[in-house]
Amino acid sequence: MGNRVQWIEHKGKRILFCDYSHIGDEEEFVQAIVETEKEVLKQAPKTLILMLIDATGSRISPKVTSRARELASAARRRDIPSSPTAIVGLSSPAQRAVFTAMQFLRPDLHTAESVAVAKDWLVERLGK
Repeated sequence: MGNRVQWIEHKGKRILFCDYSHIGDEEEFVQAIVETEKEVLKQAPKTLILMLIDATGSRISPKVTSRARELASAARRRDIPSSPTAIVGLSSPAQRAVFTAMQFLRPDLHTAESVAVAKDWLVERLGK
């Protein structure tokens, strides 16, 4: 894995942490998503992947959003289910609009005020 995507552990559960923070360059953001996709597709079919995304200070463009949708499609083709995902750092109106649109399609998305709160929310999802 590269430097933006790594597995972390919280309360005994594995979480795929995607550090997309402070990315101003669209191509760098797309490459980070490609890195995430490679890691997701390494997992066995039917694997539930808890995912934590930190988008603090980053610019989310239509190209970035499109690439994220491609990642989700590739996971579905590999029979990896839509999994609980917590997102930290959505501060601009544009970021919130993208999140609202995504949440309509994926109710397992959640915004959190901090990485610590996001980790707790993800672990709690496994019990529901």
